[in-house]
Amino acid sequence: MPQTQPNPTPIERVLSMGWMSNPAESGTFDFTPSVTRSELAQVLGKAFKLDQRNTAENPKISVQDMTSDRPDYAAIQTALKTGTMTVDSQGRFFPDRPVTRAEGLAIFAQAYGVFQLSEDAVTDLLKEYPDAVDIPDWAQQAMATALQEGFVNTDRHQAIRPLEPMTRADLAHALIQYLEKQQNPAFG
Repeated sequence: MPQTQPNPTPIERVLSMGWMSNPAESGTFDFTPSVTRSELAQVLGKAFKLDQRNTAENPKISVQDMTSDRPDYAAIQTALKTGTMTVDSQGRFFPDRPVTRAEGLAIFAQAYGVFQLSEDAVTDLLKEYPDAVDIPDWAQQAMATALQEGFVNTDRHQAIRPLEPMTRADLAHALIQYLEKQQNPAFG
């Protein structure tokens, strides 16, 4: 009789998809580190297959604070060319800078596809969260999409914590929800 593997945990599924890696030598997934802009670009590139989008063929974006010999350069260029991520007004990407939850989840929603909700719909959706006032204006539309789709892990008080650093646990949660939506469109 063939042996059956027990059902993998959600994080084991995300790791087995190759979307995230486990750099810890202990063999256990470390949820606590902050996610950098580089890591986010790499993870979203894999999960959303950004390199297969038509916009991935756009011309390279000039980036002032990194060189093309970085191992993450191609993933960052793909995130930039698809419009998933951007550089600042001076052309800087800040690849090693940790992202806040608002920034990271807004970028995640950008890769997913931001819903074009009315300003009133965004306001109505966000008023259910006590700290939504801390979400920067530029991120509100995308955060509304992320919240509506279940990508945001809130605490028991429905707090979003938009200004806190995004952790690998936060990113793993969003990826797991996205994976569930792909495997079961009725999920959510």
